[in-house]
Amino acid sequence: MSTRYLESLFNPESIVVVGASERATNLGGMVLRNLMAGGFPGQLQVVNRNDYDNVHGIPCVRKVSRMPTRPDLAIICTPPDTVPKTVRKLGEAGVRTAIVMTGGLSRAHSKKGQPLMYSVRDAARETGIRILGPNTIGLMVPARQLNATYAHMGAMPGKVAFVGQSGSVASSIIDWAFARGVGFSHFLTLGDGMGIGHDDLIDYLAQDPRCRAILLHLESIPQPRRFMSAVRVASRTKPVIAVKSGRVPESEWMPVTLPAGVTRTDPIYDAVLKRAGVLRVDGLSQMFDALETLTRMRPVRREGLVVMANGVGPGVLAVDRLKALDGELASLSGRTIEALAAHLPSYWTRKNPIDLNYDASPTLYAEAIRILAADPEVSNVLVMYSPSLTEDSLQIADAVMQASKGTRLNVFTCWLGHATVLDAREAFYEASIPSFFSPEKAVKAFMQHVHHQRVQRLLRETPESFLDHFEDRADARAIVALADREGRNHLSNSEARAVIEDYDIQSVHTVYCDDVDEVVEAYAVERSPINITLIHEHACHPFLEGRSGLGRYKSTVEAVNGEGAIIEACDELMADYRENYPQSGFLGFAIQRSHSHVEGIEFSVGITRDPVFGPLVVCGAAGASVNVMSDRQIALPPLNMVLARELLQRTYMYRLLREYSESPEEHTRAICETLVTLSQIVIDIPRIRGIEVQPLLFDIDHAVAVDVAIDLAAEPAKPIIQPYPRELEEWVVLPRSGRRVIVRPVLAEDEPSHLDFHERQSPESIRYRFFQFRKHFSHEDVAQMVQIDYDREMVFIANAEKEDGTGEETLGTVRTWTDADNLQCEFAVMVRDDLKGEGLGYTLMRKMIDYCRARGTVEMVGDVLPDNRPMLDLARELGFEIRFNVEEEVMDLRLALNEPETDWQRERLE
Repeated sequence: MSTRYLESLFNPESIVVVGASERATNLGGMVLRNLMAGGFPGQLQVVNRNDYDNVHGIPCVRKVSRMPTRPDLAIICTPPDTVPKTVRKLGEAGVRTAIVMTGGLSRAHSKKGQPLMYSVRDAARETGIRILGPNTIGLMVPARQLNATYAHMGAMPGKVAFVGQSGSVASSIIDWAFARGVGFSHFLTLGDGMGIGHDDLIDYLAQDPRCRAILLHLESIPQPRRFMSAVRVASRTKPVIAVKSGRVPESEWMPVTLPAGVTRTDPIYDAVLKRAGVLRVDGLSQMFDALETLTRMRPVRREGLVVMANGVGPGVLAVDRLKALDGELASLSGRTIEALAAHLPSYWTRKNPIDLNYDASPTLYAEAIRILAADPEVSNVLVMYSPSLTEDSLQIADAVMQASKGTRLNVFTCWLGHATVLDAREAFYEASIPSFFSPEKAVKAFMQHVHHQRVQRLLRETPESFLDHFEDRADARAIVALADREGRNHLSNSEARAVIEDYDIQSVHTVYCDDVDEVVEAYAVERSPINITLIHEHACHPFLEGRSGLGRYKSTVEAVNGEGAIIEACDELMADYRENYPQSGFLGFAIQRSHSHVEGIEFSVGITRDPVFGPLVVCGAAGASVNVMSDRQIALPPLNMVLARELLQRTYMYRLLREYSESPEEHTRAICETLVTLSQIVIDIPRIRGIEVQPLLFDIDHAVAVDVAIDLAAEPAKPIIQPYPRELEEWVVLPRSGRRVIVRPVLAEDEPSHLDFHERQSPESIRYRFFQFRKHFSHEDVAQMVQIDYDREMVFIANAEKEDGTGEETLGTVRTWTDADNLQCEFAVMVRDDLKGEGLGYTLMRKMIDYCRARGTVEMVGDVLPDNRPMLDLARELGFEIRFNVEEEVMDLRLALNEPETDWQRERLE
């Protein structure tokens, strides 16, 4: 993951087109003509092995080695078998970036038998050149007059970046966007993606002020950990909207290996994009509709929508679509209803949606908007108009625009029809008011805006503290280690139960018996109805309903009472076992007292592992396979209580739980705790491939696991989201007070203590830290401080027990933000005012310096106010170089952590 040399890609001063000729169908010639037609202001040159003096008037040489100057960017349009050698020659000549437009390299093979696209990748890596492609449409930066594509038309300048994978889709998007008046800051496709990837481009675009929104067309995510890290950063500052093609098995380009217990890949992509803060849409049309609302509407303060139109029918269509998308109608206050009634016929419905009547005038539209703007409960208004004989659509549009100016309302419009309303739509576009062709599209776009804000809020919510991140679970690790030494790829039923119990997940008391006689003896002790389960090796693996179709829980007979009935049940189970699993080793019987559980609600929860995305958390209905598979929802670990609740709320079983449980909040919390715990188990013990708890039932206060299965993988797997790095914790003792303090990475659950820490600081300390006086820190401010990815951003806090014993308090904090290339990190540190002189600032800074040095960061930098003498003294003690920045009027601090390894790193740091 790197933005190395991407400046040469997006802002080249000189370009060479390799393989261009004047033949009409020549790929390089098309690109050269587009470069010239677009008015590229830099130097152009051509390389063609034919002995041309020039191509379309551009000087031409035969070989890369004969280029008169070294270009910033090369565009390769030569036959497939020549591309790897061309890439190598360009890299050896010092060219920094190349676009490989040649297609077919995934199908053509080298002499070694590998596809040529991998030969291109290897040549690029060995020579240091960055590659876009192969098989890419190329690149446009309209504001730079750069059209390095073979597209049929250029794009208009704008503030939206598009990163795609398919050239044919991209070509249609250019045409479509032009018709809709959408311009682009950057436009390109990855093609085969053998070099520059989504993550590199997203990192670059996230930092580019010319780009206000990012559109993604995804076919796959080959580097999910890097993708997730880049997109999570970008989506905090600008909208990221994605279309994922290949949603069903029939449309997937390459065969996909599914994780156990999952029948399609699409829900996995849903979970990934949602966790990254991306708005996922269903197609290209929805992408531009969503762009319209996300970039032109204000943030939604309330989700309720008011619909008004000059007729009943359009309003009804809009409301139908709104409710189908889980939206809500806003309630009108009594004052608003009376104010509207003064202008509407006596027979109007006095509710939302508002029918202004067929002959609604511009004045009535304007007055209705002014009345709605005065209602504090109204935030969003969809204004619709159907063509009428009595009124002019443009005049009504102008009235709507004038009335909505200066209000706090989110106004968007739907002018139905086509021929007579085009001028009105154009007027709305120029006024930056979203406008749509149909009620359904308008409401869908609005709800996309709502869903995007819901996701963003979800990712900023403060989770309640539940799991003890600091407790050692040695017993569970020992059980897995034993199975590993014995060469087993699964745990026994009793071992699996012991693992989850070590993490405080309660399970039904179970007695294990080797034969029928022991089952009879166990019943003699219980003297009450029992459930008998036959255990065999195959049944110790999770998610059998997706593998065999036979299931695991059919090997159970419930509520058996009496010795004769027990013998008969065991014989029945043995017969079923011998018929269906003759090759699976018999392990005995498991006996449980017949359990009565609350309301009969049963969940299936667990962990599975995807070969690309790693561990996944699953949750849904238990019982018949059809129920399990249709209701199973997916999330990425690690989970906290907020994320676990969101996962649970997506299931159908959650609705049953809310309706039928006598203690819905307690039971909801119990499931969420189980989900968080399962996600922690797979983080602590990465050799675990899968865990399935089915069914998960409820007693009065808790969730209880009836059966559990755990299997193991040959290799450990990490989540694609960096979990809490427990290994970075350490304890210190303050020298003056003798107070014992833990220095550890921050957790999202630390938000309350972090807020208290900042609000207790003196105004002077706040000014030193934030370069301004601040009296208040909002939830959003503090959430951004504590909800970090433990990758590009790291925060260490110093916490200690409060003197009154009521919990922990924060005494100090240090944080760094590291760039995508791991070249520079910027630090900030603050210690509580009453602890100055304890050396805590030095301890925190020393820990952060050691951490950044160990992860390979080259340099640490920071800005300090000139009058912040304590910080400047600390910086000198730590070895920082200090210089006064005349332009910014601050002290620039710089500390070398590691030696630069490449010339590119040295150039960037100069």
